[in-house]
Amino acid sequence: MSEDRILIVDDEPLALRRLEIVLRDLPGVRLVGSAASCREAVRAIVELRPDIVLLDIRLRDGTGFDILEQLPPDVSPAVIFTTAFDHFAIRAFEVSAVDYVLKPIETGRLQEAIGRARNRLSADGSLREVEEMRRIVADLRTGFQSGGPAPYETELWIRGVSGSLTHVALDQVDWVSSEDDYVRLHTPSGSHLLRLSIKALSERIDSAKFVRVHRAALVRIAAIAQVRQTPTGRRDVILRDGTRIATGRVYARRLRELLREHA
Repeated sequence: MSEDRILIVDDEPLALRRLEIVLRDLPGVRLVGSAASCREAVRAIVELRPDIVLLDIRLRDGTGFDILEQLPPDVSPAVIFTTAFDHFAIRAFEVSAVDYVLKPIETGRLQEAIGRARNRLSADGSLREVEEMRRIVADLRTGFQSGGPAPYETELWIRGVSGSLTHVALDQVDWVSSEDDYVRLHTPSGSHLLRLSIKALSERIDSAKFVRVHRAALVRIAAIAQVRQTPTGRRDVILRDGTRIATGRVYARRLRELLREHA
C-alpha cells in the first residue's frame, strides 16, 4: 500500500511538533514537509504536491483559506483543517466534505480524518469535492470577515456513518447525554449521536436555554416539567415526556437559579 504524503501548515512550533510526533506513529503516511506562513505554504504545496494538507485556520500572515484560494486549479490536495475552537468554522465543516481536527490534536481523531481524506482522494467524485471545497472556502471567508454568526448555535448538522446529514434544531432537543467523546441529542422523534464532548457542546449553546444538571447531562430548560427530591436527598429533573435525569450536587445551585428565572 502506498503512503499518503502529508504536509503540515502551522505557525505554532509546539503544535507543529505535536503533529509531527503523532504522524510518526500512524501507518500509511509520510510527512513530506511543513510551512509556517501562507507564502511558504503555497510554495510548498505547489512544489511538493502532497496528497493531504493539515492546515491551520489562523496564521500570522493570513488564514488557511487564503492559501487554498491561491493554489492553481490543478493542485487540489485533500485538506484537513486544524483549529482551536471556532463556532463558525466547525458549523461549516460539519455539513461539508471538508474535515477538521480540534487542537490539542488527538491521535485517534487525526487518524479518522486522514482515513476520510484518503477515501476522498480515491473517490470517483473527486472533481465535485474540489468544487465543493472552493465554494466552502468562499463561504468561510465571508463568515470570518463579517465576524461570524450569532455567538450560540441554534441548530446542528450531524453526519451519519453512511455520510448522510441530519438537521437537528436545538429547540427540539430535550436533553443531551454524554457518551465518552460523543454526545447523544434526545429529541421527541429519536436520538442523534454527535462527535463532540459535552463540555465543548455546552460552550456552543445558549446557557440561558440549556443547563448542565450532571457531568454527563444537559437539559433544555423549557423541557423541564418539575424537579423532585428523592428519599436520599438527591434532586431529579423530570422532563415533560416523563424522562427522569439525576442531578449532580455541584450543578444544583445553577439549576435552582435558572428555574426561578423561568418561573
